[in-house]
This record gives sequence, structure tokens and C-alpha cells, in this order.
Amino acid sequence: MSASPLVTVIMPVFNASATLAQALNSVLWQGYGAIEIIAVDDGSTDDSRQKLATYGDAVRVLHQSKQGPAAARNLALQHARGEYIAFVDADDVWLPGKLLRQVAYLQAHPDVSAVFGRFRRWETLPGERRFSVPPDQTAYAQAAARWREQPEPFRTTALQGNLYADLLLDSVVHIITALVRRSAVDEVHGFDARLNTGEDYDFWLRLSRAHRIDQLDDCVAWYRIHAQSITRQPWPHNAEYTILLRTLAQYGARGADGRSVSELEIQRRLYGIAFGHGYLHFWHGQAVHARRAFAQALSHSFWHPKLWAYWLLTFVRPGRQARTVG
Repeated sequence: MSASPLVTVIMPVFNASATLAQALNSVLWQGYGAIEIIAVDDGSTDDSRQKLATYGDAVRVLHQSKQGPAAARNLALQHARGEYIAFVDADDVWLPGKLLRQVAYLQAHPDVSAVFGRFRRWETLPGERRFSVPPDQTAYAQAAARWREQPEPFRTTALQGNLYADLLLDSVVHIITALVRRSAVDEVHGFDARLNTGEDYDFWLRLSRAHRIDQLDDCVAWYRIHAQSITRQPWPHNAEYTILLRTLAQYGARGADGRSVSELEIQRRLYGIAFGHGYLHFWHGQAVHARRAFAQALSHSFWHPKLWAYWLLTFVRPGRQARTVG
């Protein structure tokens, strides 16, 4: 690589005491020197603040009352000095070599505004309540040394260029796997702090309208799945559904590269989001929210026996005994 640009790594933190060290170490051990880490304590009530303080000058810590990850990332962006911006959550980890490869890719491709990779779902071990242990510091050091001695050719996937059409059909970019040019982040004005969840999907949709985004064919992060994960929480409001409708109303179904998504594909996508939201609430015994979501799904796919069965069951039972459906 040529002169190493400064990378700002942004980490929202809320009651993450048990996982914080693994997340921070996975960044600090990347072997990339030009880095600043900004952690935003989002109103934690455990000892996360005290644990962050033990990192001294290695981690800059900001504080706010609990406002959610979008507001936390926006606060960090106000203080970020990096030319490139990366994100990691306080319960996930980056894998060895992530940052070195992605910085090199952006340096080699000045027309690319963001690069991202694959991720692995990090779940508890079968039959146990513990998670597998991530790589140790030696593995990170070895990966960095190999890259410096003999950089590997970049392996990309089919997801390259203007990904707007792809993103309409799936949230293909996971934020913890990405590295983004600061100029592109500023152009779309960061994250929508009104969103409790789905703020990253909204961010990538807006960014993809005018910026090239490429995927490297490397697994670069582990995404921890546990009961407190945002994706496991039955939020009353279906943010992904609202974000997609809002985006379509504002920009339509055609990307800047001319690719468009058909009306049938859009209806299938909206159906899937609505049904998934209803299904989550159904199995949490929240019949009213489930019924509302199933009604939305019906507006996109009316003749669907399984959907009708779930919708009717929300009137007669909370849902926990209905696993015979479908």
C-alpha cells in the first residue's frame, strides 16, 4: 500500500460488558497502524463505561443518553477524523486481515466508495450456552504479516457496482463487514436517527444510489446471535418494510446503472418482510402486532393459505401452540 490513510472505527456500546473486549481486540489486533477507535456509550447501565476506560488513549469514548445505534454512529461521525470509516458492534468481531485488505482495495480502486465482505452467524455451540472462541492475537499477527509479505489477489463476488437494485431485494451489505470513504458517508448525511432498527439498511440504500459498492469474497466478521440481538427483538414497528416503501416512493425501482426490479419482485419482497415481522410477533405471543403485519402481507399476496391460517390464529390464541401450521 501507499501511505496509509487514517481509518476511523465506530462502535456503539450499550450494556456490552461481557463482549466488549473481544470486539475491541479484534480491531486493535488488525495490525493497521493509522487507526482511531471511537466508542459511543449509548446510556449503558452495566460497567461498559468502566471497561472502555481501561483502554486509555487507544479508544476515544463519547457518551450519550440511550438514543440507539444510529444516533451513536452519527455522534461518532461528528468527531471522526478518518478518510475511511468502518463500523463494528460491541458484541461482534472482525476477523484477521479485514482492515488491511479492505484499505488496500479502496486504494487500488478510487472509483469504489465502499467495500464489504461476507460474515458468519456466530451462535452458541450446539447443546451449550457458550459461543465458540474467536481467533487469538497470534492469528491476527500472522495474517497481517502474510499480507505485508505477499498481498493476495483480490477475490470479488458478483455484487459490484451500483447495488441499488440488489438492495431493494435483500439487505446484502452487513455494516460490520464494510469500509466506506468518509466523503460518501458525508454525502448521504450519515444515519437516520429516527430509526430504532434498520438504520443500516436505509444507509446502504441511500449510498448505493450514486456510489459504487463492491463485495470481496472473504469472510471478514462474526455476527453474534443472541437473545438481545436487535434482529431477535420483536419491535412493534416494521422498520425494514417502512424503509423499503419510503425508498421506492422517493427513488423508484430503477438504479443509476439502469437495472430495475419488477413489480412482482417488489411485491414478493414486501410480502416476505411483512410476513417475517408478523411471524416473529406471533411466536412472542403478541397477537395484535402479528395480525397487523399479516394484514400487510395479505395486501401483497392475497391467495396464500399459510398466511391466512396464521392471520386467523391471531384472533383465537397467542400463537405458541400453532407450530402445526405450514
